[in-house]
Amino acid sequence: MFQGKLKAGFTKVLVDAISVLVDETKFKISPDGIYGRTFDPAHVGMIDFKIKKEIFEEYECKEETEIGVDLEKLKDIIKIATNEEIIEFQHDKSEGRLIVTKGNITRKLSLLDTSEMRDTKAPSLDLPAEIVAPIAEIAQAIKVAESFSDHVTLMADSEGFQMIAEGDSDVLELKLSKDKLYNLKCEEKVKSMFPLDYFSKMIKMAGSKSDEITINLGNDYPIKLSFEIAEGNIKIIYLLAPRIES
Repeated sequence: MFQGKLKAGFTKVLVDAISVLVDETKFKISPDGIYGRTFDPAHVGMIDFKIKKEIFEEYECKEETEIGVDLEKLKDIIKIATNEEIIEFQHDKSEGRLIVTKGNITRKLSLLDTSEMRDTKAPSLDLPAEIVAPIAEIAQAIKVAESFSDHVTLMADSEGFQMIAEGDSDVLELKLSKDKLYNLKCEEKVKSMFPLDYFSKMIKMAGSKSDEITINLGNDYPIKLSFEIAEGNIKIIYLLAPRIES
């Protein structure tokens, strides 16, 4: 048995973040909160998310359970709520549905078969660079780069962070020196290339909810992008596979 009451704005953050990569997901509901991890169908990107019970207006979960949810169905009811309105969730195994209530409106969502959703393991990564950067600057550069490029190269060293996008004839460069970053830990030069479409969606999602993003980077390794909101009670982590230069 699970029931909880959560502001619609926080619900939207979680659903929108997951929807960057997938249309359906598995939620693991535990006594301390809700969490999950899933790859996109192409296994290029992954999201790891957690929302702690402390952010709920009310939260009750007597035993850990998991449910499979079609995110588009969930969006249909939460999108009619303002950010401050309360959404109530209820799930009982005997009912076999997720009951979502907004005011006087209740929708009983049929659930997906979680036995067909494989558990996703996070890859073990030892990424040498950590950059905490202002999202707005990166998002602006991406907006320009999307008009002529399909990939982006990220670099960092002890002096700062750099992003380069190249097209057939044009080049975009974003340079953020150490004093322009919130934090920088990088003892060696690192460089990796990534597909711009995925990277753009992840940055835009993070930028709509937070002012800063933490970037963990290596040499031709996946990138880890993470951000928190609501005093750390909601945490989103994206992993994106590199595009290896031939």
